[in-house]
Amino acid sequence: MSQSLSRWQAVVLGLVVLAAVGLGGFGLARIAEKQGLWGDTFEVTVGFPEAHDVTPGTPVRVRGVEAGKVVSIDYPPDDRPGAEVTLRLEMNAKYARRLYADASAQILNSGLLGSKVIAVSPGTPEKGPLEAGRLRGVKPFSFDEAAVELRDTAKEVKELVREAKGTAAEAKELVKEVRQSNGTIPKLLKDDDLYRDLKEIAAESRGLLQRANGAVTKVEGEMDNLKGFVTDGRETLRSVKQGTDAIGRLPIIRGYVEDAAAVLVKPAHKREAMTYRTEDLFHPGTAVLSDRGRTHLTNAASWLRGVRNDKAEVVVAAFCDPADKSQTAASAMELTKKQAEAVIEFFKGQGVHKLGWTTRRKMTPLGMGTNPSPVVERDPPPASNVQVLLFTPH
Repeated sequence: MSQSLSRWQAVVLGLVVLAAVGLGGFGLARIAEKQGLWGDTFEVTVGFPEAHDVTPGTPVRVRGVEAGKVVSIDYPPDDRPGAEVTLRLEMNAKYARRLYADASAQILNSGLLGSKVIAVSPGTPEKGPLEAGRLRGVKPFSFDEAAVELRDTAKEVKELVREAKGTAAEAKELVKEVRQSNGTIPKLLKDDDLYRDLKEIAAESRGLLQRANGAVTKVEGEMDNLKGFVTDGRETLRSVKQGTDAIGRLPIIRGYVEDAAAVLVKPAHKREAMTYRTEDLFHPGTAVLSDRGRTHLTNAASWLRGVRNDKAEVVVAAFCDPADKSQTAASAMELTKKQAEAVIEFFKGQGVHKLGWTTRRKMTPLGMGTNPSPVVERDPPPASNVQVLLFTPH
């Protein structure tokens, strides 16, 4: 026969059930949080020659702190030398800004059972943030490889010791032969006439050296005169350069003389660029825009029109491949100048230079011929290229 619970017994039983459910939910939440099921995450990749028993779910640690897990392992598309297995790592979002450009990852053993863990070294802040989303894989330490290298080194040392012993034996034998021989070498060592001859030769050599020293002293004097002449020449060249620079800065002339370094290097400005291969804009060997080139430049014009800063300047610089046998230095300079002017005229036709009823943007064409750019590019451009540059003051 069943007995019903009293009101207080029912209340106590309900509280016990609620507490059990709450503790269970809290435990599940902690487990999910540790596994990164509900937290914000991000992905990075790392490549290794071999996966070394790493599987999806292998933990990822940053400086020994649990930070994520391996979510997938991608076999390389081919087996050429240097091909790598790619591991995709899902990591807690709080580490996204703590990985830098020189960050690396290594496969390590964890525990007595040989389980694997991906150990991530975050790198140094001075190298900047990790932009490509790929860590540098560090090859795991191998006792077998170390043993092979040690064995090879031991062989080389043993070979050197054997050669040294052979050389010592030969030297000992030579000394023994000299001591016991009655031939030429002992006679030379004991011959007084030979000693006197050698002494006379030494005296003549000292006289020759003294005369040579006198000649060197005279040459040094002439060199001092030559150095003075070179110094005067350098001063003259410096004066000529200063005069040329002053002429280039005159109000009328500076509009016709372009200093490539001054135009392309603006340390006080933000530099943005769009680079095109010359053949993508112009008909071969000409300054005539092709239909494809007009399409490219229409996109560039849309970008430039979107920048409304009236202090921003547009520069179009054209470069010719120095290895182009169809162009001389002079023709390449004229060709690139006309190409840069053609791009500027196209931009003006698109209204890039207009910022208002009366405000106009400064736009400069610059033909570089076969001369290199004074700017070191992060990604080297094509040999023949046209750069559309926007300089905005900081």
